[in-house]
Amino acid sequence: MSLGLLRLFHPSTWRAIVHADPMIQGKFRLELREGGKLRTVREGKNICTLTGREHITELLSLAAWSPRTTWREDRIGYLGVGIGAQPEVAEVGSLVDPVPYRAGIFLAPVNAPSTFPASGSGTPKTAVQFIREYGLGEISLGVNVIVTEAGLFSDGDPNNNWDLVSFDPSTAAFDRAPMFYKTFEPITKSMQFTLRAVWEVQVV
Repeated sequence: MSLGLLRLFHPSTWRAIVHADPMIQGKFRLELREGGKLRTVREGKNICTLTGREHITELLSLAAWSPRTTWREDRIGYLGVGIGAQPEVAEVGSLVDPVPYRAGIFLAPVNAPSTFPASGSGTPKTAVQFIREYGLGEISLGVNVIVTEAGLFSDGDPNNNWDLVSFDPSTAAFDRAPMFYKTFEPITKSMQFTLRAVWEVQVV
């Protein structure tokens, strides 16, 4: 029997397969379109930051039974883009250089309801997509903007225990960490293009 087969049938190999821990990962896709025609694509995997991991952990747990209380009510609800770049590591604390998508507004709401790809009746939901399409006059506010980074953000205020009421999309991109973060090769957003972001978070 070959060494490869011996390794395949070794008990430690099967224990690793059977007890493999699920991972949370993101797949990012950015589409630049002109008149509906696809011109440029950027895509790849990305990092779930420490802020994102804390968010997921707290969503899974209760703060109290009576009255039934959760640790937080915020959800991923916004997408921000920037013109900077940094290593994709868990410690990412903000976009390097965020740009507004509308005058004075940096975080754009994603579509709601969220979509669950490859799921149907009786099929477990193991992935969710967050989608945002920027119009002709968004991001490129009269000038061309070379976009190189993006992040998914909570709809809660990080400076006020993730409160939903005090959330401010005009300043949040500067002072808060994204839940997920991605850098990519430069893509130029001008008034003649729309920009569609599809961010898929998977539990695999």
